[in-house]
Amino acid sequence: MKISYSAFDCYNRCPLQYKFSYVERIKVPDKIELVFGGLIHKVVQQALRQDPIIPPVEELNKFLLGNWPKDLFKNELEEKQYKELALTMIRNFHASLKPNLRQIAAIEKRFQIPLSERHTLSGAIDRIDKLPIGTYELIDYKTSKKLPTQDEVDRDKQLGIYHWAIGNLWPEAKDVNLTLYFLKHNEQITTKRDEYQAEQIKNEFIETADKIDKEKDWRPKQNGLCDWCDYQHLCPLMKQKIQKAEMPTSEEALKIDDMIADYIAARQKIDELEPKIHDHFDKEKIEKFYHDNGNVTRLKNKKLSVSKK
Repeated sequence: MKISYSAFDCYNRCPLQYKFSYVERIKVPDKIELVFGGLIHKVVQQALRQDPIIPPVEELNKFLLGNWPKDLFKNELEEKQYKELALTMIRNFHASLKPNLRQIAAIEKRFQIPLSERHTLSGAIDRIDKLPIGTYELIDYKTSKKLPTQDEVDRDKQLGIYHWAIGNLWPEAKDVNLTLYFLKHNEQITTKRDEYQAEQIKNEFIETADKIDKEKDWRPKQNGLCDWCDYQHLCPLMKQKIQKAEMPTSEEALKIDDMIADYIAARQKIDELEPKIHDHFDKEKIEKFYHDNGNVTRLKNKKLSVSKK
């Protein structure tokens, strides 16, 4: 099978989201962040293709505004904020261009490389430079608002698999810098991977591809990005939350809501009482309590079991 970093990350985050996106290919509305990031990358490529000539920043701004997705924004204020951010990113990128100091080996390099006999790695690299000293440098342009730490970049799995890919695409590249350029912050963070680390991440990709091949259950996995998932309305972990927010409250829904409230209160009461019961059992050296309403037994796993008289 063919696997990309995005597919690898999606499956490990949530198998059900992978199924909706990569197996069933359910279409979702365009997200501002993705469209915005895609446009910035187009402007970057437009400039890099003219290397070693540096196009005026006005030319890049004109290209940006000529392709601006005006209908994507909720209101004029949101559009203005994104437009100002875009112009800042282009200005930062333009200032970073230094022709003749390095040779651009590839721009938006798309690849498909065998991972194993059964699996292929696919992807695209924004930019590869060959430096005068013989070092190769990957540059991946980022439009994200958050700036990661050096430690987070050092552990980034996408950069690990890119390192492995570069070794296959350019066998002569023995020394590779991996750089993330955060256009909003005008910050570049560079890291490296050795061959052992690259082989480890390659094996992780193969293991994930094997799991996907054998997957049948596609169970959802709760994670920190659930609130931003495009498939909440289809997910058994999130669907009720969406329905509650969007649908008018019916009599049946109120009954269920009351029942759940009672259940939560009962569980909270149990959580409050169980430690006290355990303390009493320990103090009296007993494992079963006989009550007029029933019996409570402490099982081997330290769980409490309730039975009738």
